[in-house]
Amino acid sequence: MSTDETMATPGSPGSETPSDDDVVAAEVELVDLEDLATLQSENEELRRQLAAQPASKKTKPKSTANPWWRKAVVGLLVVLAIVAMVASVSVVWAKATIQNEDQFVATLEPLPQEESVASVIAVLVADGIVEAADVEVWVQGNLPDGLKFLSAPLTESITAVVAGAANEIIVSDAFGEVWSGALRVTHRAASAVVSGNGSALESEGGVVSINLDEIAGVVIEKVEATGLELPDTELQLGSVVVYEDQQLAAVQSLAQAIDTLGWFLPLLALLFIAAAIWISRDRRRTTAYLGFGTAIGLVVTLIGLRYGRNSVVNAIEDVTKQEAAGAAWDLVLNRLLQMMWAGLILGLIVGIIAWAMGPSSRAVNFRTWVSVTIQRWRQPAEDRPNFLTDFVAEWKATIEVVAVVIGLGFILFGPPPTGFSVLLTAVIVLAVIVVAEVLAAPKPKAVAPAAEGEEVVEVVDVVEEETTSS
Repeated sequence: MSTDETMATPGSPGSETPSDDDVVAAEVELVDLEDLATLQSENEELRRQLAAQPASKKTKPKSTANPWWRKAVVGLLVVLAIVAMVASVSVVWAKATIQNEDQFVATLEPLPQEESVASVIAVLVADGIVEAADVEVWVQGNLPDGLKFLSAPLTESITAVVAGAANEIIVSDAFGEVWSGALRVTHRAASAVVSGNGSALESEGGVVSINLDEIAGVVIEKVEATGLELPDTELQLGSVVVYEDQQLAAVQSLAQAIDTLGWFLPLLALLFIAAAIWISRDRRRTTAYLGFGTAIGLVVTLIGLRYGRNSVVNAIEDVTKQEAAGAAWDLVLNRLLQMMWAGLILGLIVGIIAWAMGPSSRAVNFRTWVSVTIQRWRQPAEDRPNFLTDFVAEWKATIEVVAVVIGLGFILFGPPPTGFSVLLTAVIVLAVIVVAEVLAAPKPKAVAPAAEGEEVVEVVDVVEEETTSS
C-alpha cells in the first residue's frame, strides 16, 4: 500500500473523512446559526411593528405632552385639597366635641384636677364664703378695741384656711362626680339650644350654671372640723354661670355650620385629592406634593395655635388666673393637637413613600440599598426553603395589601389617632411588608437537562483543552 493510500485510510490521523466528533461539532454550530437567525428575524419583526405604530402612540413633543393648563389645574386642586384636609381636622374635632356628650365630658372633666384651675375655683369659693358670712365684721366684733387693726390680716388668714379646705374638696373624687354631672347637664342644655329647642333651659331661667352652695356647705363643715368656728349664717353663694341661652343662640348658626362642615369638608378633600391624581400626568409627584403639603399646612396651624394660646394667656394680668387659663387651654385643645400631629405624621409618610418611588439619584440609591438589604436577609430562606417560605412567596402580594388596608383602617376608623399611634401603625405595617419580602424566597430555578449534542460539545471542549495543554 502506498503512502497516499495509507494517508487516506478512514480513521487514520491524516484521513480527510470526518470523524464523529467533527460531525457533532458541525451539527452544534449549525444549531447555533439557526438560533442566531431566529433571533435576528424576531428583532426585525419587532422593529417593523414599532415603525408601524400610529403616530399618536409615539412620544409626543414636550410642549404638548403636559400643557400648562393641566399643570395649573393640578396645582390648584392640590392647594384646595391641602386646605380642605387641614381645615377638616379642626372641624371634625369641633363637631365631635360639640355633638358627642361623652367626648365633651371627657374633654372638660379633668379641669378640676389641674392644680392651677383648682386653686382658682377654691379661691372663688372661699371669697364667697367669707363675704356671705361677713367674716371681717365678725372678727372685728370679737377683737378688743386695741386690736381692731388685726381684723384684715385675720380675715385673710381665715380666707386662706377656707381656700385650702375648698381646694382639697375640689380635687377629690366626690367633687369630680359632681363636676361630671354638671358637665352632662351643661352639654344637654347647650345641644338643645343649638338645635333650636330651648325648652331644656326654661326650668333654669335660660341659664346653664354650676351651683356653689353645696360645695360651700361641705367646705364649711371641713373648716369647722379643724376647730375654726365660722359665724352661723345661711350661705347663698349662688351659681357660676357657664352661659345663657341668648349666648348660645348667638352662636347657633356657627354650631350648625360646624355640624355640616364636619362631614362636607372631609368629603370635599377626598374629591380634590382624587381629581388631582386623576388629572395629573405624574401621579407619584402629585401624591408627594399632597403628603408634604398637608404636613406643612398642619405645622403652620400648630404654630398659629401656639401663638394664639400665648397671646390670650399673657393678656391675663393675674398670675394665678393666667396659669389656670393656660392649663385649661392645653387641656381642652389636647385632643385637637393630637389629631393634628397624627395628620402631620401621616402626610409625611405618604410624601416619603412617593418620593422614594421617584427617579432622583437619592431615591434610586435608597431603593437599591433596600433591595440589597432584603436580598441579604432573604439568603437563608433561599438556601433552605420550607412550607412557610413557599406559602409567603405565593401570597406575598395579598399579605402586603391586607397589611396596608388594615393599617389605614385602624388610623381612619379606629380609636382617635395620635401622632404616636400613626407612627406605630406605620412601623408595624412596614415590618409586616419587610418580613413578607424576606420570607418570600423565590423557588430555585430548575436546571434544564443538557441536550445530547450539548453534552458532546462539552466533552469535545474538555478533550481539546487537554490535548492543547499536553
